[in-house]
Amino acid sequence: MQVPYAPSTIKKQSIYLGVSYDQAYAWSRTRKGGWAVARSPILITTITLERLEKREYISISEIYKKLTEK
Repeated sequence: MQVPYAPSTIKKQSIYLGVSYDQAYAWSRTRKGGWAVARSPILITTITLERLEKREYISISEIYKKLTEK
């Protein structure tokens, strides 16, 4: 199985997103897969709705609301 990102990259990006060094190190060494990490504090803490909105991402629920409005 191929690992998409090296632990050092994950650690650097976590620190960039505001995670403490110790927590970033611990999270970068997880053996959990993508689905497990997606529901963990790792992503909940670093990738927030505010960050996504700031980068102009649109939520699926917003798209659905626009498509179903009449």
